[in-house]
Amino acid sequence: MLLCGGCSSIHHRPIVREADVLRISRVAESPSLAATLRVEGRVVAEWVPVLERECWLALQENGRVRLDLSAVTFIDGRGVAALRRLGAHALEMINCPEFIEELLRTP
Repeated sequence: MLLCGGCSSIHHRPIVREADVLRISRVAESPSLAATLRVEGRVVAEWVPVLERECWLALQENGRVRLDLSAVTFIDGRGVAALRRLGAHALEMINCPEFIEELLRTP
């Protein structure tokens, strides 16, 4: 709530919460290469099942998948656990931000 200097009106400032948004898109690739999924936004608990499903579908279709994590801005504990599980399969993480690499190395 803001009070105007010298006036009696009260202005309410809206509370803005950063949206928990995750976008997963397929990057065009050659049929002989692994499928590449570009992940953007926040990898949080509510989106983990969506990320895992898209990775498993791509693995079934292509046999190999690369996850481009360059546009990930935040990851929570469940997101880290999901990336660890996915990384144990035929899935390669590319363009991984340093903060995610550090979280994946930490037990």
